[in-house]
Amino acid sequence: MLSRLIAAFCIIDDALQAMGYKDDPQAKTPASAILTLALLAALEFGGKHNKALALAKDLGLFTHVPSPSRFNRRLHALYPLLLPLLHLLAQVWKHLH
Repeated sequence: MLSRLIAAFCIIDDALQAMGYKDDPQAKTPASAILTLALLAALEFGGKHNKALALAKDLGLFTHVPSPSRFNRRLHALYPLLLPLLHLLAQVWKHLH
């Protein structure tokens, strides 16, 4: 699970950079981490964001794990990017396997 999560983070981060996406300078957690946490919640916890955030915090996956409230606000703001990135991830996984 952890290796797939790291790979997903790298792919998402590279894709966001290629798209020219810039995080707000005040954001403590990059958009790629927010989207990776959403993916973790969907794949491992049936969409339960709180569980994904708790696991990320316990494992120290990111330097800053946002509160559930902040996470939801950021995720809703990033929603237009979510489906294209999921499609990209699906294509990469399909190509790798």
